[in-house]
Amino acid sequence: MSTADPGALGVLLAELIDDAALFPPGDAPLARAVPAHLAHDAGPLSGLLGRFLCPVSKLPDLKPLLSEDDDLRLGLIADTGLDGLLAAFHAIDGDDRLILEAAEIRHPGDRLDLLEEQLPYGVEAYVEIAPADLRSLLPTLTGRELLHAKLRTGGLQAEDFPTPLAVAEFLVGCADLEVGLKCTAGLHHAVRHTDPATGFTHHGFLNVLLAAARASDGAQIADVQDVLAVTDAKALAESIKDLTVEDAARTRDLFHGFGSCSFQEPVDDLKALGLLPGPQGA
Repeated sequence: MSTADPGALGVLLAELIDDAALFPPGDAPLARAVPAHLAHDAGPLSGLLGRFLCPVSKLPDLKPLLSEDDDLRLGLIADTGLDGLLAAFHAIDGDDRLILEAAEIRHPGDRLDLLEEQLPYGVEAYVEIAPADLRSLLPTLTGRELLHAKLRTGGLQAEDFPTPLAVAEFLVGCADLEVGLKCTAGLHHAVRHTDPATGFTHHGFLNVLLAAARASDGAQIADVQDVLAVTDAKALAESIKDLTVEDAARTRDLFHGFGSCSFQEPVDDLKALGLLPGPQGA
């Protein structure tokens, strides 16, 4: 059994998990999700925590829940379209409690230039592309420093879960074009598994991390697909532990993280696999 390089794990897991507590299947109310996020942000595992993801439509309800001393790293989800997102940029401007870092939106077609032009200083955008549109839409993001790709890896219907081949093609496509990406939905657990309640087979976030490591190192689609199909948790954890600091940095340049409606579930899996300190970890 190999011993992980703490430095490599630190790079690999830094700010990996965006807080999507407001979204299905969690659907937490704002009044519960915001204090929980702030508690995680002040806790011992805050280094794993990314942004709080909030739909534009809920932004007016978010502000009253914050005290004047709160700092909330925010990712806005454009559920009201591009125009609503641009209006939200102005609504946030001047509110020091809201640290806007990213926006997420379905590919806006010929309005992509407008999105890029209107991004506030320091804000990045993740542009959702369906696997079927990979070849036509992913090239539109190349050479745009502030625009990245977003892949939906799950949902409430079986058809929302892309195949390992589709995810592998997405990862390799992003690596080839030097476009960073994040994933959303379905990645609540570390390893590929079938949910007994729904029968849906979920991708594992460690599978995606390791697949991104392979893709960023020039692996072919078939090899990346094989990693995404692994269900042996111990073998997957051992492969993660073998990554160097350089491997981890290259991986995270490609794969920026994922949104999860639970922060605790991914953390518990990492502890159980010996990738975080804890009663069952290393």
